[in-house]
Amino acid sequence: MRVTIVGCGYVGEALARRWGEQAAVDLTVTTTREERRVELIPVARRVLVVRASDPSALFQALDGAEAAVFCMAPGGDRQVDADAYAATYRDSMRALQELLPDMPQLRQIVYTSSCGVYGDAAGAWVDESTPAIPRDAHAAVLLESEQLLEQCRADQRRVCVLRLGAIYGPGRDLIRRFKTLAGTTRTGDGRIYCNWIHRDDVAGAIAAAVAGGWDQTVNVVDDQPWLVADLLNQICNSADLPPVQWSGSEPGAKPMVDRRISNRHLHSLGYELLHPRLLLRSE
Repeated sequence: MRVTIVGCGYVGEALARRWGEQAAVDLTVTTTREERRVELIPVARRVLVVRASDPSALFQALDGAEAAVFCMAPGGDRQVDADAYAATYRDSMRALQELLPDMPQLRQIVYTSSCGVYGDAAGAWVDESTPAIPRDAHAAVLLESEQLLEQCRADQRRVCVLRLGAIYGPGRDLIRRFKTLAGTTRTGDGRIYCNWIHRDDVAGAIAAAVAGGWDQTVNVVDDQPWLVADLLNQICNSADLPPVQWSGSEPGAKPMVDRRISNRHLHSLGYELLHPRLLLRSE
């Protein structure tokens, strides 16, 4: 099978290495940086430097592909504004729409979105049937991009949207990530839920979606939502650090998003999580 990974970053490279072990996959990957292209040469037959929002460049990347995976990230690990999100996600989906009439061989598209599109649920469980009501401009861009991609579905073309939890894994160790909060005082009480997924399970779910021809929206999170306060306590205890203190809510402060994401549908599709529970140390 000829497959293109559009956006071969943290998740995309893990997926490429997974597929690199399979002779049946003829792999093309893309990046937006020349220095990154050199790093990716060992993991794919073709490595292209393109911006997916450029239709001609995207056509070059997808030419001949039977399946495409869009797992882009604006600015790498940097925080960026909603305009940068739109330039990465929405504009890439618009470019894809423009190209599809000339790509009848493209039968499967997988797109990594975010559980952020659901907005707040006051701690309740959320599944794929829950209406998406984004709380901020970034999540609104992701939902708009999903909707554009859904318009690409056809009788001979499957579309799968994977809504991801917060990603951790090698290079994104949780203790290292949050230890600077040790001993600090935070607003609120920490009694809100967060939802996580290991990078290797994101790659595994994408591979399963392509192999299984998934044609739907699927939440990709692990089995255990965490209360933020409990997670930070666990991190501080395991690293012998002073605990985080909580000051209570400030009047007029906007409450944080609080929801528990269900992964029952992911399990029903037969995917077995490599890491069903959060790993504090993941190096």
